[in-house]
Amino acid sequence: QEKYRLIECNIVPAFNEESTLDSVSFGCYQLMARYLHDDKEKIIGLGSGLTLKKALQRIDFDSLNTRCVALISAMDADGQCNYYDDVPLLLTSKIKAKYYQWPAPRYAQTQDEYDMWCTSRLFRSVSAVARRADVIFVGIGPLGTQSPIFKDGFINQAQMDELTARGGIGEIMGRFIDAEGGVVESEINRMITSYDIRQNQCPRIAVACGEYKRPAILAALKGGWINGLVTDEHTARWLLTR
Repeated sequence: QEKYRLIECNIVPAFNEESTLDSVSFGCYQLMARYLHDDKEKIIGLGSGLTLKKALQRIDFDSLNTRCVALISAMDADGQCNYYDDVPLLLTSKIKAKYYQWPAPRYAQTQDEYDMWCTSRLFRSVSAVARRADVIFVGIGPLGTQSPIFKDGFINQAQMDELTARGGIGEIMGRFIDAEGGVVESEINRMITSYDIRQNQCPRIAVACGEYKRPAILAALKGGWINGLVTDEHTARWLLTR
């Protein structure tokens, strides 16, 4: 927490891969419950990810003064949604909150299309809600054939090869980043419509664990994408040695 100047930090025990995932999701649930149990009106911004989804599935209480805003679209170029598309909606249904959907596909296909989506009145309106978020929870992904963003068809093999050749090692909110947390210079990064969470000073908490995600987690910390982390003890020790 001190080394990376984290506002929030929850380190959980690590066992085998499946139980570690459960532990980290529970650690995220503990942190999220603290924010949700606060009676004050609040806005929670949400990304996507399986670990985040597992955390939300544990929630069994209302938080009627909360508004949830999706910060990334689950929709592909054809209007199809991915497996993790219900992360913000899942929280909303659990706590009976108001919900703002991200009003664009994840990646535009052309510059004209990008301009059309990202300058619309609705896009500006939801972006304004995102800027007022009191806390943000996101996932972090590696870059590789096993990464959800590849398996779900948001990028193809040629795009992944190009990103890797240009130094890409991970992804946060659909943006591909290098080892220092910089956005990789590439066409697909120019087409991403998701919210840039670096605009916010609020707690921006990543929920991620496992050896294969460690370089991406470190990059997100170096690049100032996140100022909070829920992870396993082995990953925490690894981060302390970097």
